[in-house]
Amino acid sequence: MPEDVKRPYRSPLREEAARRTRATIREAATELFVEHGYVSTTVKEIAAAAGVALRTVHAAYPGGKAEIFQRALDVALAGDDEPVAVIDRPEVRDALANPDRVLADLARHGAALQARAGGLLRACAESSGADADMRKLDDLGAKMMARNMRTVAEALRDHGLLTVPVDEAADVLFALNGPQMYDLLVRRRGWSGERYARWLAQAMAMLLTGTPPVAAR
Repeated sequence: MPEDVKRPYRSPLREEAARRTRATIREAATELFVEHGYVSTTVKEIAAAAGVALRTVHAAYPGGKAEIFQRALDVALAGDDEPVAVIDRPEVRDALANPDRVLADLARHGAALQARAGGLLRACAESSGADADMRKLDDLGAKMMARNMRTVAEALRDHGLLTVPVDEAADVLFALNGPQMYDLLVRRRGWSGERYARWLAQAMAMLLTGTPPVAAR
């Protein structure tokens, strides 16, 4: 008979404690990255802000500061730590499938995403000239954003809503939904998130469909 294979012991309580520790480190790091930038923030400062030992940070994130930033950005973009891309989330897929509210819902989701992740996206862009990891991440983020906006443009085309070529629509969506526009209007001009979402829905509708949008809910 084959020898019994010992299964590794798993403790749900220990795993939950580790998850909470990673979240605590990630949240502390996010505040530092947004306030001081990626390059100026050290792992030692992250450990102090999180109230944990330096070795705990290294154990939780073996990839160091770059891994912490990447994970913090992933969670901020998605709104949770589930490994599901934003474009594949049920609420986004539902919005893309509904021609009556696709742009209003996209604007609402986009405003919420920027409120969560805008500071980290700005930190990434600002550090991309000085740090190779941030440069790669910034380039990857732009490519992913372009692909997502292409998906939205194709959904609009399939619903018969576009009045411009799909390539142009994808680029317009890329520009309007990027962190730069949110930063200009909300952070620099003092718009509320609700006002930004209304404006974004109206701008996308007028530029891409030639019709006024359904008001964002």
